[in-house]
Amino acid sequence: MSPTYLSAQHVQKSYGKTVALRDASLDLYQGEILALLGPNGAGKTTLIKILATLLTKDAGQVNILGYDLDKHPAEIRHAFGYVGQDTERSAYARLTVTENLHFFGMLRGMRKQQVDAQIDKLAAYFDFRANLDKQFTHLSGGQKQTVVIMRALLHDPPLAYLDEPTKGLDPIIAKKIRAFLKHFVQQEKKSLLLTSHVLSEVDELADRVALIHRGTIPIFGTPDELKASIGATESIEIERDALPASTRAKIEQLPLVLFSMERNSHWVAFGVQDALAGAEAIIRVIREDNVRPRFRHHTVSLEDAFVHHIGELAEKFEQ
Repeated sequence: MSPTYLSAQHVQKSYGKTVALRDASLDLYQGEILALLGPNGAGKTTLIKILATLLTKDAGQVNILGYDLDKHPAEIRHAFGYVGQDTERSAYARLTVTENLHFFGMLRGMRKQQVDAQIDKLAAYFDFRANLDKQFTHLSGGQKQTVVIMRALLHDPPLAYLDEPTKGLDPIIAKKIRAFLKHFVQQEKKSLLLTSHVLSEVDELADRVALIHRGTIPIFGTPDELKASIGATESIEIERDALPASTRAKIEQLPLVLFSMERNSHWVAFGVQDALAGAEAIIRVIREDNVRPRFRHHTVSLEDAFVHHIGELAEKFEQ
C-alpha cells in the first residue's frame, strides 16, 4: 500500500452552537486524488481549512507527512499547496502575474531561478505565457483562477488541497488543468484532496470519493464503487410535473424498477438494470394512464450515486 500522506481522525469543529464537523475521519495516500463531496454546509471547506492550518480544530488528531498538526504547523505549511474559493484575495491586484508568483515564491524561500523555472513550466502547460505580464486585476475570472492554481503548485509540493479548482474556468482551460492534475499525481507521485460541484470532473479525476454529510464522512469508495452501490446501471427519467402521483406509484411497483429518486425539481429517476426492458415497462404504464410526459435515459452517473446516498443519509440522520 502507498504511504499515508495525510491522516485525519475524529476531527470536530463548531462555530458557537453550529456544529460544522461532528466526527470526520479520512486518509489520503501518496499518488492519490481524493474527492471530498457533500451538499452545501456539510463541512467540506471547514475540513480543508483545518488541514491547511487556516482554522483550528476543536478535537481530533491530524498527521500530515509525518507531522502532527498541533505540534508542527510551520513544517506542514511548507508541505502543501492550497487553492481556496476566495480567488480575488489570493493575489495582489496591481502586480503582474509574474510579480505575484515571484513574491509568493520568495515567501516560501525559493530562489529566483527556481521560481522562473516553475513559472515557465506551468505557463507552458496552461498556455498562459501571454498573460504573465498582465496585472492580476486585468485578468478574467478564469485566468485569475489559473494564477491561483499556479501559485499553489509553484513550490512543487507533495500535497495539495483544491477547493473548487476549476470554478469559473472555460472548458478548454478546465480540461488542461484536469490533465495537469492527473499528471501531477500519477507521474510525480503527488497527492490531491479536492472538492468540486462538477461531478463529471470528480468522476474523471478522483481515485476515491469521500462523502461528507452533517460533519461526518460515512461513505468512501471509488467512483465506480459508489455508482455500483446504488443497485442499478441505467436510469430512466420522467418529467416530474407531468407525472401523476398514482402513475409514479405504479412505476415504482414494477419488478424491473429498482428504486426511484428525484434528481432535481424537474425530473424523477427510476433505476433499472436493462435500459430497453425498463423503458418499455415504464412506457406501458404511462400509456395505460394516458400520461404524456417527457422522458430521457442515461447510464448511472456519479451524480446519481451522490443524490442516492445523500438521500439515504438524510433519512438515517432524521430517524
